[in-house]
Amino acid sequence: MPSTGIRCQAETKSHENGADNNTHERLVNEIKQSLQKGTSAARLKSYLGTLSGTPQEVMDALLEALFEGVGKGFSKVVSKKKNYLAAATQTEGSQTVLLQAIESFSGKANPDAAKEVALVLKSLYDVDILEEEYIMKWYQQGLAGNNKSSPIWKNSKPFIEWLQSAESESEQE
Repeated sequence: MPSTGIRCQAETKSHENGADNNTHERLVNEIKQSLQKGTSAARLKSYLGTLSGTPQEVMDALLEALFEGVGKGFSKVVSKKKNYLAAATQTEGSQTVLLQAIESFSGKANPDAAKEVALVLKSLYDVDILEEEYIMKWYQQGLAGNNKSSPIWKNSKPFIEWLQSAESESEQE
């Protein structure tokens, strides 16, 4: 019988933290374990498909598993692990999910990592993981959304301006 008391406490605690938090922590731990076992980027895609959670929950957990604790040098770490992100963005709509995960991660990450979001976006753009169309749409929605005061928009702006100027130069040619 004592285990019932423990279970009730655990259930109460999970309701206090919210089910989303438990799902997130579980996903992060599952992905970390898989990565520690040496899962290749190629195998990661099918592995992520087996996880229970929405595509956004899985992508958020993947970013945390890959980049947890990273501060200065975030963009360099992203470049080193880009194959995992490429594997995770093979399905339709996954670029938007990745951008939203970057936004979420940046809000929780070390401020030094959050400052490098423009470099991260450029790095992922340069290797064709993210396309201009999705980046611009995400940025415009972010500026108009509920979270428009987030530092991510200010930190992303240099890259967005570069994208816009590169686009206008190519139109002039």
